[in-house]
Amino acid sequence: MVLITCNGNTLDTSTPATARQTLAESATSQIDSNYIIVNAKEPLKKAQKQALADNNVAVLEYIANNSYICRYEPRDLGAVRNLDFVAYTDVYPTSFVVNPSLRRHTVGPPGHISSRTHTVDVVLHRGCEFGGCKKAICEAAHVDPEDVTVCKGKVRLHVQEQHLDALAAIDNVAFIQEVHPNRLFNNVARGILKVEDVDINGTALDGSGQVVAVGDTGIDSEHPAFAGEDRIKKLIALGRQGRTNDPDGHGTHVCGSVLGNATLSNGELIQGTAPSATLVMQSLLDSRGGLGGIPTDLEELFGPAYAEGARVHNNSWGSSTPGLAYDQSAREIDEFVENNTDMVIVFAAGNDGVDGDQNGVIDLRQIGSQAAAKNCITVGASENNRPELTVAYGVSAGGGQRDPRYAAEPIYGDQYADDPNGMAAFSSRGPTRERRIKPDVVSPGTCILSAKSSAAAASTYYGESPDPQYMFESGTSMAAPLATGCAALIRQFLKPIADPSTGDYSPSAALVKALLINGAVELTGQYNPSEAGASPNPNSGWGRISVADSALTPSGTAGYGEHDGLDEDETFEFTINVPETGKTLKVTLVWTDPAGAELQNDLDLTVSSAAAGGGSERHGNMGTGSGFDRANNVEQVKWEGVPQGEMGVRVSVHRLTSERQGFAYAWKVV
Repeated sequence: MVLITCNGNTLDTSTPATARQTLAESATSQIDSNYIIVNAKEPLKKAQKQALADNNVAVLEYIANNSYICRYEPRDLGAVRNLDFVAYTDVYPTSFVVNPSLRRHTVGPPGHISSRTHTVDVVLHRGCEFGGCKKAICEAAHVDPEDVTVCKGKVRLHVQEQHLDALAAIDNVAFIQEVHPNRLFNNVARGILKVEDVDINGTALDGSGQVVAVGDTGIDSEHPAFAGEDRIKKLIALGRQGRTNDPDGHGTHVCGSVLGNATLSNGELIQGTAPSATLVMQSLLDSRGGLGGIPTDLEELFGPAYAEGARVHNNSWGSSTPGLAYDQSAREIDEFVENNTDMVIVFAAGNDGVDGDQNGVIDLRQIGSQAAAKNCITVGASENNRPELTVAYGVSAGGGQRDPRYAAEPIYGDQYADDPNGMAAFSSRGPTRERRIKPDVVSPGTCILSAKSSAAAASTYYGESPDPQYMFESGTSMAAPLATGCAALIRQFLKPIADPSTGDYSPSAALVKALLINGAVELTGQYNPSEAGASPNPNSGWGRISVADSALTPSGTAGYGEHDGLDEDETFEFTINVPETGKTLKVTLVWTDPAGAELQNDLDLTVSSAAAGGGSERHGNMGTGSGFDRANNVEQVKWEGVPQGEMGVRVSVHRLTSERQGFAYAWKVV
């Protein structure tokens, strides 16, 4: 039996219906489609991919269980079915095309035809252009060509449910996915993140020379937090023509957490994590107060920022529906990083953490959509350390009433910001629908003091600010920009070390991510049992960011690097000398994976010691287990009590869909 899952739909190749279909088609092997599913007996190797190519099969995407979407223009499947490594092949089924979230709406009494309308992305198979199927798509959806939005690889339109099957029957259509509205994810934190504990040759890391983009509601550009020459490089209006001011206030607060730099009226210095960085602001707020400025194709969000020199991009927004599967927006994020490998894209995890069954434990599986992208850094919220602010999770904004999301202890009476080793209750948890560990890291996101827009109403819900130009806010929206600033610091740290003669080195997003994760501190949690858990976990990911533990100058006890790519029969190896017993070795591997819900290229991290009783090894993300991770493009070995002597580190290939796969790594002995 083989279960093949794609776009939330599952095909069981052993069911009688499937078996009968396969037998019937085998008699003629004639097909009327250019797209097929190939299920191999094992991961495809180079020789097998060549055999497929020799039979006019082009592998497009890995989906699940050694199964691939392929382009195949001949009309006869017989030659493919006769290949000895092929377990099953058939036409790409139309049952894969419509995401189940849309199918659920179509259920009704016999003969029922729903006229309910949905906004959907009609995603084309890789390599297809809209022009070749424009007429068919518009006719099937019963829409005017002027009413569709065309992007690279997809079409966004409004369609009645009764027309979904007709759309799915178009050969060039791979997926139809519902478009969900997006929403915002609403000086002490710097210390928690250990921003001030690291320097380069006596000069503190402050984000100098780094350009950071923020896509948000707008900015109060006259705020003193952003005063100074060239602090704001570019203001881009996407939601309101010619207007980037901030009547909402969210964007100004976020920007302040990234790179604000000012003094409060009481004389206290208040800074973001990268106070000397330069800003590119992309205002997404529309005239109705929504996020209508978010482009249909996210390449149109990241591309202009990249062209302005931004290499870190903050997004404190996401889908209004929690727990969605990897979708087209996640695919566009992954594609952008794949095509622009030095662009670090940060997304807030979301604020959908809830104790639904009221057992005192936050439920899992709320992270999805954009935050489920493989190549971004997804940031959850840990608690700040402001115990003087007494607002608690179980008290609703209405004032004193029990919040049904957090009605049970120990969450109900817990203050928002009294334990920096604890998780924020509202922070969305993983894993994703695709079994990946998310969030990647966490940073403080409760009761964060930052800049207040002069055009926005003041809020004192989370506490009274000592200065009317600043306010307290909470959310993963506040955690993400603190992490974004930390990413800018890591880039600043890498620049002189990598190439002191030219200074033009641009480290990969994978290396920045590897260093942040390798230096992250495991959260102990604040409850018993812990709401965080041993890292990695679906609550706090690989831990809370610690810049001082990430920005370690290469030495005998710390290092990092990048590799331009392994082929399937190649490995990369190096040794680490552990100076004494009782130490902890941490090694982190990160690679930028091609877009797709499943891992397209699967690497394995192995750390081994010949001194540990005749040979012992650990595998990435598996603890002391013998298996290998098949879901994550971040792998880590944390070996406590590592034996003294040489430790071997090996990166190897389990499966490649593309030709080669590059990666980054970081390690330290503590």
